[in-house]
Amino acid sequence: MGRLDKAFRFVSYGIAAAYTYGAYVHVANIAGATGFDWLSAPLKWQVLDIVYLALDLAVVAGVVLAERFWLLAFGIAAVTQIVLYTALRSWVLDVPSIFAVPPENVSYLDGLVAFHIASLAIVSVLLFLERRAKGLAA
Repeated sequence: MGRLDKAFRFVSYGIAAAYTYGAYVHVANIAGATGFDWLSAPLKWQVLDIVYLALDLAVVAGVVLAERFWLLAFGIAAVTQIVLYTALRSWVLDVPSIFAVPPENVSYLDGLVAFHIASLAIVSVLLFLERRAKGLAA
């Protein structure tokens, strides 16, 4: 196994760990363990929890099974969360006051955006280098 393969595997395991935590958060939300009754939460939050739980699980399963479909799930999850938590942040946070997110918790979204931008950049560079290496080997 070459250095590039090792780097790609290391990065994929790190992303899988982060997405495992993300899946845990979505399950905790759905179970009502994060401080609000999920069944009375805004429908958009319920839909987002379900969609991102499915994407998180697809990423983790793909990494564990060494199947590259995780890259598609990861790309969809990362790009859409960047859009949601930047351009559509006001829409995501436009909820009844009982569900209002305290300002100190809103900064958490900035961390998610930074994580997704960084992880997309790293994966993109590794995919580029992998493609380049395969082109040179041909």
